Amino acid sequence: MTVLVVGNATVDLSFEVERLPDAGETLLATGRFVDAGGKGLNQAVMAKRAGADVRYVAPVGTDPDAVLIRSRLAEEGIATDFLVVEDGATDQSVIWLAADGENVIVSTADRARGLGADAAAAAFDGLGEGDLLLVQGNLTRTMTEGILHRARDLGLATMANPAPIHFDYQGLWPLIDIAVVNRVEAQRLGRNTDMAAAAATLLAQGAGTVVVTLGGDGVLWFHRDGAGALSAPPVEAIDTTGAGDVFCGVLAGRLEPGQAVPEALPAAIEAAALSVTRRGTSSAFPIAAELREPGRDRPPGAATS
Repeated sequence: MTVLVVGNATVDLSFEVERLPDAGETLLATGRFVDAGGKGLNQAVMAKRAGADVRYVAPVGTDPDAVLIRSRLAEEGIATDFLVVEDGATDQSVIWLAADGENVIVSTADRARGLGADAAAAAFDGLGEGDLLLVQGNLTRTMTEGILHRARDLGLATMANPAPIHFDYQGLWPLIDIAVVNRVEAQRLGRNTDMAAAAATLLAQGAGTVVVTLGGDGVLWFHRDGAGALSAPPVEAIDTTGAGDVFCGVLAGRLEPGQAVPEALPAAIEAAALSVTRRGTSSAFPIAAELREPGRDRPPGAATS
């Protein structure tokens, strides 16, 4: 199976702080590090580590940051053929990491939002039934809608992680087989603070399966024919940056054609839990050897209904 990831790429500048600053406050960092990241790159890396063949489309600039991104992709065995070079700076993220594992992130998205509608055309060549398109919320609505329609026309399965939310997904849900949202995104998109009710709204609007990630509280999944929950392994979180991307990438990479989503969830949950025990983004994510082997039994605490 090939996973086509269309999204963004950033260089992440992270500062470790004892706590997140209050409004107007200046804090001194206790640590600083630079890494390749961005939701698109993070999810592509984890889909590759989960065993999928990965094609990755993302825009980069003409600066040294683009060199870092190309280098990271080469280390992961992900071809850079589909990177789109645009004039200007590569998108960046600045991350504040508190001692308790919480974070605040501010990102630029000039490159991602400037990605043209035909930027992914070549990456679709040869793909079809049994392959999967994975997108995030960094692209424009026009670009997102266009590639979802293209995937549907070719028979690809589709997965969307609509974060960050900066446009209305009304009308797009019928094009999305699997929607992965966290608690806040579910509330906003489903217009309800109750997760089941929020998911029901997205299903009624056309989504195939809705997966709600709850951090340390595990995962809920909803489908027209049923729903369920899986617990997360207890860990001591020191950096939650990118945990959702780890989850999405592993879920995409472990989904076999025709497989029910819940069967691939345990590997994604465990990988995300492991990722929060380390500081950093793509370079600190779980490697292939650390991921749950396909076919292993569901962990204790799993439940379905």
